[in-house]
Amino acid sequence: MGWTFYFFVHSALASEKIKHVVALRLARVKHYYRLFYSIISTLGLLGLFLFQASLPTTFLLESNPAIRYFSLILATAGTLVISRSFKQYSALGFMGFKQEPVYFVRSGILSKVRHPIYSGTILLVLGFLFFHPTVATLISVACIFCYLPIGIYLEEKKLIAQFGNEYVKYRNEVPALVPRLFR
Repeated sequence: MGWTFYFFVHSALASEKIKHVVALRLARVKHYYRLFYSIISTLGLLGLFLFQASLPTTFLLESNPAIRYFSLILATAGTLVISRSFKQYSALGFMGFKQEPVYFVRSGILSKVRHPIYSGTILLVLGFLFFHPTVATLISVACIFCYLPIGIYLEEKKLIAQFGNEYVKYRNEVPALVPRLFR
């Protein structure tokens, strides 16, 4: 239930309709909307993770060094992909501390995958699942995986509205999550 609520709020706050309503009614604070969105998203995730940590632990796998190392490799790879993704954007702009012009970017990691933050998230949560293979972690990972196609659909709908045929062409040329190994 917590993940469903979180993803609903996350998607609703990211929608152009909600942003437009906020801009009309609260013109003075519209410049801080992205910061508000980032704070709500972060607090929601922290709340979910704290709740998950408070649940009784039922392990699905017995811990062994090979699985632990594999989990750390996955999590590190995910962290690297996410950090490389942010090199395409200003971290201050992404978090809402700085207003920046919006323009279409398809260089760097975005030339390999359209949604590198989601790609990194997949690696990171799989790494966490292998590091801490509990029922609660498995449920969280399953919820995240179920939401990703919805999140991608909503994000791409917004990007097509914003960038039009340029984004449609990009979408046809660049895979969503997993880079092509051979072209």
